[in-house]
Amino acid sequence: MDSTSEIMSALRAARALVGLSQEDLAALAGVSRQVVARMERAESNVMADSIEKVRTALEASGVVFLDGTERRGPAVAMSRIGPGSAG
Repeated sequence: MDSTSEIMSALRAARALVGLSQEDLAALAGVSRQVVARMERAESNVMADSIEKVRTALEASGVVFLDGTERRGPAVAMSRIGPGSAG
């Protein structure tokens, strides 16, 4: 299982991948911009529920999260199927 700090780093990479500002991502996820900023700094005072909300918002924007392996940490990619598409 990936560490919380690795997961939060992947969230920052995902936000950059889809070109969202912290404010835009916060609005999509239903959290404050400050929560997004704390996640991106991998601060320990971020609730798991907030991390899940941000992850869900990014997945809805077309991001795919890839689990880490022994050789590398978690990663992100864009889905080949458009955001919100069935399939």
